[in-house]
Amino acid sequence: MRKLLLLIAVCVSCALAQIGLAQSESGLHAPSAMTLGQGYLFVSGSFEMVSNGETASMEGYYTADGKQVDLGRNTPSNDENLFVSFGVLDNLDLSFSVPFHYDGDIPGDDFNGLGLGDIQVAGKISFPLSDWIYLGLGSEIIAPTGIENKGFRPRHRWYIERDGSSYAYTAGNWVVGANAYLTIVGGEFVTFNSYAALLKEVGADETFVLWGGGFNIFPEKMLTLILEMSGESPIRSSHVHRSVLNSPFRFTPALKLHLPHDAFLTVFADVGLNYFRSDDLDNGLPVHLENSSSDIDFTISGSPTVSMGITLSKTFDFSWHDDDGDGVIDRKDLCPNTGRNQVVNARGCPVDEDRDGVLNIVDMCPGTPLGVIVGRDGCPLDFDHDGVPDYLDKCLGTKKGFAVDSTGCMLDTDGDGIDDNNDKCPNTIPGDPVDSTGCPLDQDHDGIPNDVDKCPDTPSDVSIDLMGCPLDFDQDGVPDGYDRCPNSLSGEIVDQFGCPNDADKDGVPDTRDLCPDTQEGVAVNSDGCRVDSDDDGVFDEEDKCPRTPAGAPVDSLGCAIDSDHDGIPDWMDYCPGTLAKVAVDIEGCPMNARLNFNSMAQRIKFKHGDTTLVHSSYTALSDVIAAMRKHPMMLEIQCSASDVSPDRAQELSEARARSIFNFLEMKGISEDRLTYKGYGSKLPPTQTQKNGSSALIRLVPVLMKTEP
Repeated sequence: MRKLLLLIAVCVSCALAQIGLAQSESGLHAPSAMTLGQGYLFVSGSFEMVSNGETASMEGYYTADGKQVDLGRNTPSNDENLFVSFGVLDNLDLSFSVPFHYDGDIPGDDFNGLGLGDIQVAGKISFPLSDWIYLGLGSEIIAPTGIENKGFRPRHRWYIERDGSSYAYTAGNWVVGANAYLTIVGGEFVTFNSYAALLKEVGADETFVLWGGGFNIFPEKMLTLILEMSGESPIRSSHVHRSVLNSPFRFTPALKLHLPHDAFLTVFADVGLNYFRSDDLDNGLPVHLENSSSDIDFTISGSPTVSMGITLSKTFDFSWHDDDGDGVIDRKDLCPNTGRNQVVNARGCPVDEDRDGVLNIVDMCPGTPLGVIVGRDGCPLDFDHDGVPDYLDKCLGTKKGFAVDSTGCMLDTDGDGIDDNNDKCPNTIPGDPVDSTGCPLDQDHDGIPNDVDKCPDTPSDVSIDLMGCPLDFDQDGVPDGYDRCPNSLSGEIVDQFGCPNDADKDGVPDTRDLCPDTQEGVAVNSDGCRVDSDDDGVFDEEDKCPRTPAGAPVDSLGCAIDSDHDGIPDWMDYCPGTLAKVAVDIEGCPMNARLNFNSMAQRIKFKHGDTTLVHSSYTALSDVIAAMRKHPMMLEIQCSASDVSPDRAQELSEARARSIFNFLEMKGISEDRLTYKGYGSKLPPTQTQKNGSSALIRLVPVLMKTEP
């Protein structure tokens, strides 16, 4: 860590700084090249305490008789300083500094105590080279006001003569100096301050150089980081290296807190060069301290290893600038940009801002241009009361109530000679004759004056009658010039083109359309309804089989239904429940009698007027059972009883159907696959037997869906 700080010190040792504390708003040891500004007062108070944990000298001290006295403990040592600077001119500051010093008890002698140091008086002139570079020159005089018989540690390098003679709190002689400053402003991020000075002690043969520099990081923020290097050493032709390194040489980090009302609080630490090297007598300065009671000799470090300090500063505004020349200084001027020769109040604001002769407190128009004639209320005169002041009015005699433009002249947008305020038709076509209200004498330009025209809004391209109304031959309300159907029937509802209304656009007028909501684009008949040529319930444009016989059941596409998929449509199929893949004849019945349920049904007989089956019926029923066991199907049993009186027919027909049902169930056919029903004297008609069937028994197979 020490090596790193030593490297930093060596790298920036060519920068410049001042030995002193808080002598401007910017920097700590290194003040800014910029001045305060005329009338500003800067006051700074500082306190610095040496606290390095070591004794005040490197080997104790020697009395005049050669006796060595050890310093067994660290001796308290601190410095206080009051600095005051005032801006006499914008580029000239004058300042003075009053220091006080304190050293604690020194064993064996009476050097301790508080005492006044050498008072410094200085001046500084600033030269701004640009908005970001400033150069400053100054001079200073240091009076030997410090007490001589107090203190142990010499406070400055020039207090120690070439032979080592020194006082702790004073140089003992007058000192004069010349200073040079440089400040570079890097916006709101960083400011660099540097300083160099040559000091000459009157009556002595040595000249001293003070040097250093520092950066203020974020100088405009609430908290500013300061990093500085500073030093002081004699100018000698021999032992230059030793005279520089054994003289005060310090690195100073600090934090500055910006307080309200241009006040600043800064906390800092001075780290001396001896912090980075061994405590060796060869690295110190021999001192012969003179005192009224006795003289002593000892060796001290060029600068204390570590010291801590704090400063409190504030800027006061006593400036007397008056930039606008109104007699009120800027810091009290609430209106700093008042025009020349204006009368102002105690706050610097104009009594009559627009200088129209009417005071601001009663001036209703405070921004009147200079030289304009105004009334008692401070507003420009308006002779014709048109709302345009006379100084802008190019038509001073405008009649009261007339509309005017920005120049005060009559405003007539349509150029018909009637001002806009009185023009009831403000958009008249240029050149149209108008009446006293600004409206056209022939509003629709059809050649019929408005007072005769019964249709004053007739379009310009329409033929009209003597009353100015459009001709309409068929009296449908559409002028002939626009009527595409000029011969519409009387009373017929027409559209905007004069043609009969056809809401569904099927070509049949609404008055004759029996189907007014027909879908657009479909074929319709003369009544406006969709066409179904084969009367199968499917319209022609959707009918895939447009010639289906009348009455034949069809599907959604208009094609005849073939329920059992035997190739014979239902309307021709005498055996509608034919099993799959069974060969059929032209009537749709299986060619194999044992698979033809119509044939099986004809072979089933009951005794006359009874529910008892004749013996030959069981052969047919066996064929039914065999077919049902082989094929997944259901069977509907229909029976009639024409061999008994009608009042018994229904009961007997149901009993006969149940008899066949019971027989098939007994033979192992599940009742879930069987249904039965009696129909009385006669079975109902089928698709192929429109007048009903003469058979007594009908077996209707229904194929069951099988799992895939």
